[in-house]
Amino acid sequence: METFVQILSFLLPVGYLAAFVLYLRRFLEEDAEGPFFGSPLLVLTLVLHGAYLAAMGAAYDHIPISSRAEFLSLVVLCIGFVYIFAERKHGDPNTGVFFLPLLVVGQTWSSLLMDHGHTHPLLYENQVYGIHVLFTVFGFTSLAVSALYALMYILLARQLKSRNLGLIFRRLPPLNILEKMSRLATLFGILFLGIGLATGHFLAVYVLDDFNLLDPKIVITYIAWAGYALGYLVVKLRGLSGLRIGYLSLGGYLALIAAMIFVNTFLPSFHSFQ
Repeated sequence: METFVQILSFLLPVGYLAAFVLYLRRFLEEDAEGPFFGSPLLVLTLVLHGAYLAAMGAAYDHIPISSRAEFLSLVVLCIGFVYIFAERKHGDPNTGVFFLPLLVVGQTWSSLLMDHGHTHPLLYENQVYGIHVLFTVFGFTSLAVSALYALMYILLARQLKSRNLGLIFRRLPPLNILEKMSRLATLFGILFLGIGLATGHFLAVYVLDDFNLLDPKIVITYIAWAGYALGYLVVKLRGLSGLRIGYLSLGGYLALIAAMIFVNTFLPSFHSFQ
């Protein structure tokens, strides 16, 4: 099993890189015709990635989230699955060039840093904690996908406004499709992150007696979830749309990332990896 894990650890970055080359080639072609093999290759790589994490858990007897490398690999898998779902929804693979580089860099970094020789805290072997982390990661990555679609919306809208109809105008889907995908990813992010927070709260109250609910990272996550949920309802009920919403979505996620970086750097947190 360990040999299988090591082989996949090498193959996954290669698979994501090969898929990115196919996506980039299609994006740059003036008249893309014929079958596109990038999407099937990406799906195959994501399936192998899921098998990789499952095999890692079986080989080393722990949920594969107890180190930065393992956590990063899970983030890459979540981004890939959220993106491929969105691609199937809008049917246009040209947005893939914005997402695939994240998968290539993230999994390459994870494979290079992977080390199974450390001791794993018992908490990371708790089934409920695994569910909590999985949904929380899916929530944050869904919000990241939403922010990237918002970025594409902003780039395309600015090209249209300046009448400089370049490569982005010719390759990206229409503005309404990008906005729809951004909102769909935001909705998934709110739902997944909500489940992650609920399972984390259950774990804190009923499993860990000394768990601190005022942990800085938990507080920021609750604030972010409430802000996104309230913002989504306001935008939905008032029928708001346009460039300002794109800036709001992108700016909100960048603010969240900045807050998380600040907490990880300057404040102690239970969730910090050793």
